Amino acid sequence: MLSCCSAPIPCSCTQDIDSAFWKLWQQHQDYLYRCCRKWMGNPTDAEDALSRAMLKAWEKVRDCTDDIKNFKAWLTKLTYNLCADIHRERNRGAVGVDSLDTIAIENQTELISQEETPVRAA
Repeated sequence: MLSCCSAPIPCSCTQDIDSAFWKLWQQHQDYLYRCCRKWMGNPTDAEDALSRAMLKAWEKVRDCTDDIKNFKAWLTKLTYNLCADIHRERNRGAVGVDSLDTIAIENQTELISQEETPVRAA
């Protein structure tokens, strides 16, 4: 059952859940966007995070067996955690490099030595 503040919304079937979710989402969407702007740092990333949060929240609400007592707090926490996950994903993609030779071996390419450069040949 979803509830906003103290007004519970009956969720006896999927249509009721969907209708209740979208009404509550629209009420809190601007607030969540402002939070995403603060947590992500720019409008493009904020919009991406908000879209992902919307889809994740919708899936969780449809599969949820527990009551969500405070929908705004639940959405805010879900969105915050998703933003943190996005930051973690990006940081994992940044790999420290000890040696260019290691990269060349991994990519199965050869690096040009300094002796073979046009500046050295001239």
